[in-house]
Amino acid sequence: MDAISERSALAALLSAYFAAVDDKRLDADVVAATFTPDATMTRPNGTTVTGREAILSRQSESFARFRATQHMLTDHLVELDGDVARLRVNVQAVHLWGEGRHDPAELASHFVAGGVLRAAARRTPDGWRLSEIAMRPTWRTGAGLGVMARS
Repeated sequence: MDAISERSALAALLSAYFAAVDDKRLDADVVAATFTPDATMTRPNGTTVTGREAILSRQSESFARFRATQHMLTDHLVELDGDVARLRVNVQAVHLWGEGRHDPAELASHFVAGGVLRAAARRTPDGWRLSEIAMRPTWRTGAGLGVMARS
């Protein structure tokens, strides 16, 4: 596979994962197709989870709070070094709180956040898999920022 194809496969890996999150179809198969067994995920609030099962559990719990989400990924920068890759991606995400999950006195029932996602991936016999992923928020606006900061 040439470098352009490798970079495209890595961008598609991230896009497929966030599509599953947004389509509310995140499951063990999606996580296995995205992450190495020992992968780490550092969430926007700074907490880190390790392993596919923990990633699935924590992400499922977290995203259950939302009626809908939409993650937009841009400007994929990929550094290839043999069977290892490093990625930097800009992310903007809209989160619509589920019923009863936000302050009813607020006019808005959503928040938008933007930031930088950094990841590492390893080539496996089944293709590229993420070995680490971390989201560093740059900005947030909208309802429930106190709730978001604690999750």
